[in-house]
Amino acid sequence: MHNMNWDDLRILLAVSNTGSQSAAADHLGINQTTISRRLRQLEQNYGQPLLQRQRKGYVFTDEANLLIEQARKMEAHMLEIARAQANDRRSELKGQVVVSSTDMVLRYMIAPVLSEFRQRYPGIELVLLSNDEVVSLSHMEADIALRYIRSEQLDIVQRKLITFQYSYFASPDYLDKYPVDESVPLQGHRILKFEHIKYRYNSQQLQDFDNNEIIMRSNHADLLIDACRQGLGIISLQQQYGMQISGLRMLNIPPHRNVSVWIASHKDNRRLPAIHAVKEFIIEASERCARGEFAVEDKQRDLIATGWAEYKVE
Repeated sequence: MHNMNWDDLRILLAVSNTGSQSAAADHLGINQTTISRRLRQLEQNYGQPLLQRQRKGYVFTDEANLLIEQARKMEAHMLEIARAQANDRRSELKGQVVVSSTDMVLRYMIAPVLSEFRQRYPGIELVLLSNDEVVSLSHMEADIALRYIRSEQLDIVQRKLITFQYSYFASPDYLDKYPVDESVPLQGHRILKFEHIKYRYNSQQLQDFDNNEIIMRSNHADLLIDACRQGLGIISLQQQYGMQISGLRMLNIPPHRNVSVWIASHKDNRRLPAIHAVKEFIIEASERCARGEFAVEDKQRDLIATGWAEYKVE
């Protein structure tokens, strides 16, 4: 491999992995002319042909296949070194990071990855505050906040994480007593309503419950869920979260509202290593959540199409 470098071998490996020079160019973000030129340069340095031209394209020579195998080993070794270096940097991260959010977001989006977080960042003490209040990041009440509203403060750095769909749920006892006509909007039913004066979507939610009797209001989700389990009324819950609560059934009605979650931190803290690491981890978790990795099992999800579905956490 005299006078050969990794960049040239990376080109050859990309062509092998993607199946063509054009696909390799797209994968590497360079043009196909550069791919062809680098392959010719690699052949010159190697002293033997690596590609055999045929009517339908190219095939690799035996010498090229040997180089590709060596390149794969080099790539694996380099990735191993990179991972080790990343783990060393992560293990050096220390300190306490306070994250404030609602109980639903913490349970559904953060709880499933706590073990992974501990393995990745053993030196960070993660403090999770379940709080329906909008904490003040400027007054250091938390380092990171996951909110349902976008902050208007200029000193807050924020981005949208995920948008949740909300559906209606009720207990089997309630549905036996008060059947739901799924062909029309909810009318004449008893509603358990989550309410918080600082959440802007409340005014919209009130419209959802026109022509229904609101029998209980609370800013405590667990209290309303317990009341729903007892058959007191219908509750609106984030869809996938509600599907995992035993004793509740999801109404076969299209989701009635979308609510976005924003991640926010103070601008002075955005480059602090531990806080930055936690933010990136939460963003990664939200992307996995959006892909459905934290959703209920397929056999449970299939029950939705039959009309009613009861979900239980074993």
